[in-house]
Amino acid sequence: MTGRTDSQVVDQRKATDGEWATGVPIERVGNGWRISSLDLARQVLRSQTTLQAGFRAEQVRAGLRKSRLPVLFADGPEHREQRSKIARFFAPTTVDTTYRELMDRYAKEAMTELNRTGSLDLGEATMGYSVRVAAHIVGLDGTDPDAMGKRLLKLFGNDGDPTDAPRKPWHKAWFAIRSAIGSLPVATFTWHDVRPAVKARKKERRADVISHLLDQNYTLTEIATECLTYAAAGMVTTREFIAMAAWHLLENRELLERYKAAEKGERYAILHDILRLEPVVGLLYRRATEDIALEHDGQHYTIPAGDMITMSVKDTNVDTEVFDQPREVCPERKLPRGARPEGAAFGDGAHRCPGHFVAIQETDVFLRELFSREVEQLAAPELFTDALIAGYRVEGLRVGLSSAGQSGVLK
Repeated sequence: MTGRTDSQVVDQRKATDGEWATGVPIERVGNGWRISSLDLARQVLRSQTTLQAGFRAEQVRAGLRKSRLPVLFADGPEHREQRSKIARFFAPTTVDTTYRELMDRYAKEAMTELNRTGSLDLGEATMGYSVRVAAHIVGLDGTDPDAMGKRLLKLFGNDGDPTDAPRKPWHKAWFAIRSAIGSLPVATFTWHDVRPAVKARKKERRADVISHLLDQNYTLTEIATECLTYAAAGMVTTREFIAMAAWHLLENRELLERYKAAEKGERYAILHDILRLEPVVGLLYRRATEDIALEHDGQHYTIPAGDMITMSVKDTNVDTEVFDQPREVCPERKLPRGARPEGAAFGDGAHRCPGHFVAIQETDVFLRELFSREVEQLAAPELFTDALIAGYRVEGLRVGLSSAGQSGVLK
């Protein structure tokens, strides 16, 4: 944030596709609503009269009428009960004491190619790293993590808008064909990754999510469905954020030096602000189950029951009513009461990401290991749209040891 006069507008974002930037905090669009205000988004996300509608939640609920819903798609008492039972796996103390050594080991393993050849594809390295960490927490660590990562990327490669619905006969036929094709990667993931883990945990329980689900008498199908949600949140999204955070630090030497010298609290503040600036999940969806009364800046709004509400995290997180210099990394800014440093990047309310502390610590461990060496960016990455999370995918970011490439240890 240094070197800037107040008359200059700085925009340090790299992923800007998908923002509305209309300056209108809430507006009616078609049969639904779209929200750009962080205050209004928080009101909706904290409302008790909405249902999760993102990640194709409504289609999933319709297809799982006879099965228990994964925690991502459940709502109300069922959701609260599930969240309370899994909370122990994601508590800050548990993450810091139980998983840190694991993350340190996997981060060092992720640098093998860099140490051997002098260069590293961060997309590949971060995918392997995030898959290993999440697989251990979930209980999917009994199969080849690299092969599982490839299976997951294929599985999550399907496109589509969560609010889409077939409108014409040929649309219905296409949706049916695509669903049939999409079931093959799910079946492959279940057979190669979930089934062996369930078999092993039936013989011996461990402190992981699959063991917990078995204690709750979940079926193989229900466990596989739950594992997919953890895979999406704990592997795919974390992988993208680690790569994005590394990109920012590589291209901002002042910020990188500050990060390398900082204590944990300041490092986490930097990472939270990069995440605010570059939210991995770009859109959040909710369906109103009753009329919802909202108030913002003296104006009152009523969202009728049944309406879809779409919240642009890319817009809420640069809300000028909340953040000074919102389009640049500025972790030391003062925030209004109740505002989180990452904005709505982890969601809010009942569905706030349970693994948010895991994601930040996991990112910090990887970046600390990477930047314990003197590295430089060899190739600028390409950004692609990720339909599953309405966000971005970072591909082709390659780093190499610089001429001063002495390996050190950060204290």
